[in-house]
Amino acid sequence: MATRKSNLDLEVKDLELSEIGENIGLQATPSDLIIYDSSKDSSEAFWNRAFRSEHFSMVFLINGTLSLKVNLLDYALDANSVIIIPPSSIRQLTWDFEDTKFISLLFTPEFLKSSGILGKYFNVANFLRQGLSTHRKINEEDQVLLLDLIEIIAKLQVRTDDKDLHFEMIKNIFKSILIKVKPYYDEMETDPDYSNTIIYRFIKLLSEFYLSNREVTFYSEKLSINEKYLSQLLKKKTGKTARQFITEMVVLEAKVLLDNRSLPVKYISDHLNFENQFHFSRFFKQYSGMSPSNYRKQVFDMEV
Repeated sequence: MATRKSNLDLEVKDLELSEIGENIGLQATPSDLIIYDSSKDSSEAFWNRAFRSEHFSMVFLINGTLSLKVNLLDYALDANSVIIIPPSSIRQLTWDFEDTKFISLLFTPEFLKSSGILGKYFNVANFLRQGLSTHRKINEEDQVLLLDLIEIIAKLQVRTDDKDLHFEMIKNIFKSILIKVKPYYDEMETDPDYSNTIIYRFIKLLSEFYLSNREVTFYSEKLSINEKYLSQLLKKKTGKTARQFITEMVVLEAKVLLDNRSLPVKYISDHLNFENQFHFSRFFKQYSGMSPSNYRKQVFDMEV
């Protein structure tokens, strides 16, 4: 896992493509593009676990249902849905192993740039914006075509001959997938200033300041709106108040930190700016249903 430093020099684990590839048993996995198939690949590293990653995830749900939490927003996907999760998002996925199947294209921003799509097809970048996930329903015929293209990429990835040629083919097929998905996002009925909406700006502010500022007033003042209006707007659009968003952000970050077994709970408490370990443990148990130590034990018992 890659690591990042906090203000206390704590190492926060990120789940990156190299470890995902290792977890699902891929050999000599390219570091910039991975195909994950829920029906045959291991999910121990991330099923029902909050983690942060610097790669894009494009998830195609074939059948069943998939529940996601991305940067505090909840998504429920059913068959023939696609969702794109941007880098730096904290994400958590759960699904029924027997009834649900999905295919994910996991790719780095560098691979996206190398495909050559962002210059010629600039608008494609619009639905790959940072900060918020976007999901759409696609028709079955297009779904079949997209899955066929993904299967071709998978076959090319294991070829050992003419690697440069096959890599160029992979990039072009990848570009074709994005071009095919693009019209569904062009049809989205959104505000022209969607990236500047209050909800988007609130979440961006929250991800930046939640460690030091946990009062709703701070965010409403930053947004130049009334505190009550902010919570009412969030509640109407997302089902959660501003206070709930703030609390969930802290809980999610705590789970990501607890996923690193080398970090003592006291250090995590300090990093999250709690007065002491007792207050952190009480807070975490109140909002997650278990103590930090029990949560950590549950996570690592799943790996055994």
